[in-house]
Amino acid sequence: MASGGVVDRIAAEFGVQFVSHAKRTDGRHQSKARRTCQTLLNKHGADHLRLVFGLINTPQNRGNWSAPVLTAVSWVVLNKPEWVARTDFVDRFDQLDLRVLLESAKDLNPAAPTITLSVLLSYDLDKQISVEIRGKAA
Repeated sequence: MASGGVVDRIAAEFGVQFVSHAKRTDGRHQSKARRTCQTLLNKHGADHLRLVFGLINTPQNRGNWSAPVLTAVSWVVLNKPEWVARTDFVDRFDQLDLRVLLESAKDLNPAAPTITLSVLLSYDLDKQISVEIRGKAA
């Protein structure tokens, strides 16, 4: 199967349908980021792409299928494997509001919202985990 079909199949597992970049998305189940997902699949494999989709497809964040969000979440997964290995990682990740963080990233650095979002995600997750560790030490 061509890798384009793999991307579509993985997206469909999470109820996501890709639409043309020229079309307006029509709800939380559509994304224009097919090319970004294709790149993630080619560079990091199907399991990585499924993990990224799974993190975004939580009750709080479902529908944040933009290229900057997919790329930033992928960056966190790749660069913070010790966080991903935590049993509470999905719950902690779901406490973040990706839409609000993306808007903040766009406001802070309109020229590079993806990088800025990666930093904001890392900062917020690190803050959550650090608070828990300090609480257990006390």
